[in-house]
Amino acid sequence: MISHEQEVGRTLAAQKRVLLAYVRRRSATAGDAEDVVQEAIMRVLARARETLITDPLSYAMRAARNILVDHARGVANLQIVDLEEADLPVDSGATPLEALDMRERLQLCQRALESMPPLRREVFVRRRAGEESYETIARDLRLSIEAVQKHYSRAAQTLRRTAEGRHV
Repeated sequence: MISHEQEVGRTLAAQKRVLLAYVRRRSATAGDAEDVVQEAIMRVLARARETLITDPLSYAMRAARNILVDHARGVANLQIVDLEEADLPVDSGATPLEALDMRERLQLCQRALESMPPLRREVFVRRRAGEESYETIARDLRLSIEAVQKHYSRAAQTLRRTAEGRHV
């Protein structure tokens, strides 16, 4: 009988080309894409040891997207994680104090997101997590594209300030 982790590993191995194509469309170089895919697969396999993952490819794509965002921002210590992953250590190489600081920042960002006006929060979540276009969001919410961009920009600015400890 194979373990859940092995099953997830087999699924990802079979779908590696799809994941690699997904990352290449969003990555600067082919070498970077390979590295991101490897890191994403490792994250998914680590998570599969602890919890049931029903859609490994989608989970790996989300992990890859988070890794790319981290790299684009040049942020080595602050990872973007799903809310359900918030109980996991953010950076295994961090000292206990650094991990505590990162966890507190994440909690502050979650509270900041929850305290945003519902429309702004929806725009931000749909754009960031759902990767929906400004045009799609504007059409669905019956807003102008400029209004959607402004909501997204203000939400991102609030979260950036919160993560940097400049806004509570």
